Amino acid sequence: MVLEQTVSGLIKALRANKNDEARVVQQALDETRREIQSSDIDLKAEAILKLVYLEMLGYSISFASFAIVECMTSTKPHIKSIGYLAASQCFDRETEVAVLVVNLVKKDLLSPPTPMFSSSPNAFTVAHLTSTLSSVALLLTPPLARDLGPDLLSLLTHTRPLVRRQATLILWRILHSWPGVQELTTGREERGEDPWVERLRERLSDEDMGVVGSAVNVICEAARKDPRKYLPLAPELFGLLTASTNNWMLIKIIKLFAVLTREEPRLVKKLVPPLTELIETTPAMSLLYECIQTSIVGGMLNGPEGEQLARTCVEKLGGFLEDLDQNLRYIALVALVKIAPTHPHLISTHHDTILNCVDDPDLSIRMRALDLVEVMADRQNLQAIVRRLSTHLRPVANAPSAASALQRAQQSVATGVPSAPATPIFSAAYRASVISLILRMCSSATYSNVTNFAWLIDTLVELTYVARTLGTDSATTGMPSLGAQLRDTLIDVVARVRQIRPYAAKKMSALLQDEDLLDEGEASDAAEVLGAAAWICGEYCRDLEDPRPIIASLFGSSTTSTLPPRILALYIHNGVKITASWLGALYELWDESAVEQIRSITAALESQLAQCAKSPDVELQERAAELGGLLQLVRQGLDLPRALVDTDPEQNGEDADGSGDGFASSSRQPPGSLKLLEPLFFSHELNPVNPKAQSLVAPPEGLDLDAALNPTAWAALDEETVTAEEVDDYGRPIRRHIATDGDDGSVKVKKKGAKSGTKKSRKRADLGRDGHSPQVRPISLRWSRH
Repeated sequence: MVLEQTVSGLIKALRANKNDEARVVQQALDETRREIQSSDIDLKAEAILKLVYLEMLGYSISFASFAIVECMTSTKPHIKSIGYLAASQCFDRETEVAVLVVNLVKKDLLSPPTPMFSSSPNAFTVAHLTSTLSSVALLLTPPLARDLGPDLLSLLTHTRPLVRRQATLILWRILHSWPGVQELTTGREERGEDPWVERLRERLSDEDMGVVGSAVNVICEAARKDPRKYLPLAPELFGLLTASTNNWMLIKIIKLFAVLTREEPRLVKKLVPPLTELIETTPAMSLLYECIQTSIVGGMLNGPEGEQLARTCVEKLGGFLEDLDQNLRYIALVALVKIAPTHPHLISTHHDTILNCVDDPDLSIRMRALDLVEVMADRQNLQAIVRRLSTHLRPVANAPSAASALQRAQQSVATGVPSAPATPIFSAAYRASVISLILRMCSSATYSNVTNFAWLIDTLVELTYVARTLGTDSATTGMPSLGAQLRDTLIDVVARVRQIRPYAAKKMSALLQDEDLLDEGEASDAAEVLGAAAWICGEYCRDLEDPRPIIASLFGSSTTSTLPPRILALYIHNGVKITASWLGALYELWDESAVEQIRSITAALESQLAQCAKSPDVELQERAAELGGLLQLVRQGLDLPRALVDTDPEQNGEDADGSGDGFASSSRQPPGSLKLLEPLFFSHELNPVNPKAQSLVAPPEGLDLDAALNPTAWAALDEETVTAEEVDDYGRPIRRHIATDGDDGSVKVKKKGAKSGTKKSRKRADLGRDGHSPQVRPISLRWSRH
């Protein structure tokens, strides 16, 4: 049989028929099916090569498994290598003929190589042996590893370094593929030695550095799974660290020590001098970074003895930050972020460089730089940093498109002139993260870095207007929304700093009167800040210059139609508080001309509260109904008769020279209902309380919170049975009131709400004498005494 097509011919045919690849592949498969049945081993090997190429394209060649084994059994080295290549690429754990190659592989591995300059065409050289080892490494399965393990391990002491190197590397495959490899005995168990660790120890002392590097590589990979097992090799590894000049091997050893120091902290003290020397002397960037990385993750920078090493690391990382390579700048920022928790004072030595990284077009570099900016913030530079970050919150006008950026890059390549740095494009998510960062920096350590709280209030107001334009979704990030963060910060600052409350009330009143903030919808961040502004104005309403515009803003029709119910509940509650304070101030400086103004304002508020009382939200409905009833009492109190009060002529506007008629004038007392609301809101000041304050209070001895306060009452309630007749008009069981007799302690059960008709008639008579509620009359009498 003649070979119909070679591998190169197949590749050319596929490239020439890109639109009809399936036909060419099917034709090649049919040809190879016939060719692998030939008795000519060379023809069969060429067919196997074509099948290997087709397998790389994704086509199954399982039908040629036995032909592959036949090539592996050939005495010709080049055909044997083709068979091993195909087997390593195509065989897996499900291949049935894989069990046939065990003895074949054993024979090939143990066959002594022929001399290097042998003229025999069937010479099995060291190159063929290493090729077999490479193929076996890919072919290795747990059963094959179990059968070939002893033979492969015997090659670790082969006379040829190249074979020892391949055997050392394949040891990792054995450990990885066959967990039971340690069941093999080597004769060293009697001395209490781990046979596999000892084998690797021998390779670490090999005269060939390639074998040593292979052993280091195997240990580095195996130690990730069980680092404690390889701690006995620390002396040999330390010797290589101090003696080797191979940067690749040093990087592997340093990575390995980063894992081992977690299991044996005493290694840290031993490793600091050689790592410090490497950091100060090596010119290789990769080795330098690995030394710094190991110093960080290995805990070598902790404690007083690590201070000098930390300074050296930060100094070297400064050179990375000034490099033009974006990758070096990024890994330097990542390393500095890891150093910052233990040595934050060292980060400030690169203050200007890190701030320049904040303006980098690369987003990943900007984000890592922002992490360091938070660490650098202090009382001296907080305001400057916030001003620098505020430039990132403004949207970029005329942002360049991707097409224009590509065109500029092509022009710079054609002309050889580097293009100007691109203007960073700040996305909404990035600007939201910057706002969160500013809030964290300002509130750090209970605002210890803030020297001017008026500046902080202005900054929070500015951030509110920025946040309303972002429209970020907190549900996707899993963090509080920007509005919630701004709300909490505003309330916390004003509650803690007394001196800032008048200024804060002024700024919050301006926010409440801004109609633009109401147009953002119910789910906007501005709604949360407006709720905080309403609370601040209500809680510190005595600091407001003129509360009437605030009252109009809180109860405006646009307010009730745009804000969510939970924010609207804050509006009406604090609006009534401000009204109560305003009415109390009018009472102290009473002017009879204010009656009609009070009457019109309270009537307008009652009307707005009546609309809120129809809301489906329960809290808003309840607050509106209760506060509307209180305002109705205030308005009704204006119509009650008031006694006349004589005033002193000097208090009635006379001149100092005594001009005037000299008679005392009379005026009416201020309505007592003006003081009705103020005690409900301002009877005492509510100071901030630590959330953990309750846990700091020790419970009294003998207090059992699980015990019933009145066991006899509970027992009587358990024994009570409700008959079918004891129900109210709506079919609900009548609840009973349980009381104990004062004399003998006996329990009496009374129906709740069962009152005598005399009491009910007396109450109706009290309500009907003057048509007013009994709560108003005694309060007005008390006010008349003032």
